[in-house]
Amino acid sequence: MSEDEKKKSPSAAHVLVELALKKYRFGCTPDGQPYACPRGRGAHIVRQLRGGRQSLRAELAKMYRQDQHAIPPQQSLADAVLVLEGEAQDATPVATHLRVAEADGSTWIDLGDAIGTTVRLNANGWQLTSDVPVLFARTALTGTLPSPAVGGDLAELWELINVAEPDRPLVLAWLVSAILRADIPHPIAALFGEQGTGKSTASRLLTQLVDPSPVPLRKPPRDADSWVTAAAGSWLVALDNLSTVPDWLSDSLCRAATGDGDVRRQLYTDGQLAVFAFRRVMLLNGIDVGALRGDLAERLIMINLTRIAEADRMTEHDLDTRWQEAYPRLFGALLDLAAGVAGKIPSVRLASKPRMADFALILAAVDQLLGTTGAERYLSQSRTLAEDSLESDPFLAAVKTYGESFTGTAADLLDAVTPTEDGWRPSRDWPKNARTVTSLLRRNAPALRKAGWIVDDLGNQNKAGTTEWHLDPPDGDRPEKAGNRSLPSPPNPPNRPSGGEAGMAGQEYGQSQDDQTGRCQCGEPADKSRGAGLMCPPCYDRISELRRAAREAS
Repeated sequence: MSEDEKKKSPSAAHVLVELALKKYRFGCTPDGQPYACPRGRGAHIVRQLRGGRQSLRAELAKMYRQDQHAIPPQQSLADAVLVLEGEAQDATPVATHLRVAEADGSTWIDLGDAIGTTVRLNANGWQLTSDVPVLFARTALTGTLPSPAVGGDLAELWELINVAEPDRPLVLAWLVSAILRADIPHPIAALFGEQGTGKSTASRLLTQLVDPSPVPLRKPPRDADSWVTAAAGSWLVALDNLSTVPDWLSDSLCRAATGDGDVRRQLYTDGQLAVFAFRRVMLLNGIDVGALRGDLAERLIMINLTRIAEADRMTEHDLDTRWQEAYPRLFGALLDLAAGVAGKIPSVRLASKPRMADFALILAAVDQLLGTTGAERYLSQSRTLAEDSLESDPFLAAVKTYGESFTGTAADLLDAVTPTEDGWRPSRDWPKNARTVTSLLRRNAPALRKAGWIVDDLGNQNKAGTTEWHLDPPDGDRPEKAGNRSLPSPPNPPNRPSGGEAGMAGQEYGQSQDDQTGRCQCGEPADKSRGAGLMCPPCYDRISELRRAAREAS
């Protein structure tokens, strides 16, 4: 080839760009992530421009070798991808989805196969299609769902997973919510059972019914960064053998259930930011409920696994053989149930709506379709989980032991429940000041209410300008000495500064001089003749009305 011909030949980067534009169209997500969509079949399955085996970069190199019979230079690949990213940023942003999406009155489920087969699901039933109005992204963690078979029966699932019968409606509702709704908060399924009940096996099989993966079960993340990386790559995240839940992970799980996000600097850049936003379906096993914080416990559903009799235990090979044979039927039966739920939900009415109200609607629909009592089981579990989470915190456990009606500031409450006997030493988790008590009350107020307590933030509209609380325990937790249902002001132990051993946390949390001289916090004289403690008649009447309203609502 002459020098003039070489000068007229397009560069390798130019050839790469032209090859890409012939096969793909380019776009970006609302948070700026570029992607490529195939022209023709499978146009709804996007490819990332950078990354591992799912990215376009590797395919570009392959396309170049097939077209030019040569290997493209690394710099040419980098230049081509940069140009294609520019093309992507010019397009109108369109969101991509992992596994499940909602559009045009239907739910769309990506089977993850090579040709982009998708399930369209709605109240009229389900069907396989390639005409899809949404875009799906895939990652290295995206596995393949089976082609669903008709005529299956979900009762077959209980032959493979030993879920206690009262909890089976909860499992079915959780599975339905995972494939039917992508835009709602999903409860976290927590599998419990003694050693040898097959927690990991059950977790793996349930995961495969929703979002199969080469790595269906993950080890617990070591920090928030590794959690974001793990959660960003799958629609369903299953954590195996989770023995403890540190506070950072508890917060991360709660956010991922309702909608999470993260912003961090991209590697190998000069300060560019990468944005991660997601809502996930989650499953855990191996955790100790008593160690959970109230906000996480409120998002859990407990799935109890029964002991497997030795005569009924299967080898891994036999179990896998039976699962693979039943898998298409079970997936088809799950789609049948989800379609029935979609048709039933518009007519479902809940007497009261718990924190996970969307899931409660799905569970109620499952109950109506199958004649089960999952909703009752769910409400009972919610109270049990709330009580257990309270016992896990030493201060809240002390409040429960105190067991009397209380009205006052956080500093007053800390004084009231702090043990005074000789030899008592506060644990590491005992609140050091009134500000921490306020934070605990606000975080755990929902759990206290589920456990039967009346919890009211009375605000700071009083002479001292301090926030006051009213707590009233369930009748069954009330000590006999508190049977007169009065509202005593908490005792102020002698020679101890208000606010506990840490002293007063500023005037905002301190006890006013008026409190110590027999006046209500609002500044008016207290009326002890009505058994109201250090409260004036208007404040006492206000507390009484709040208590009556709360009991009527419950």
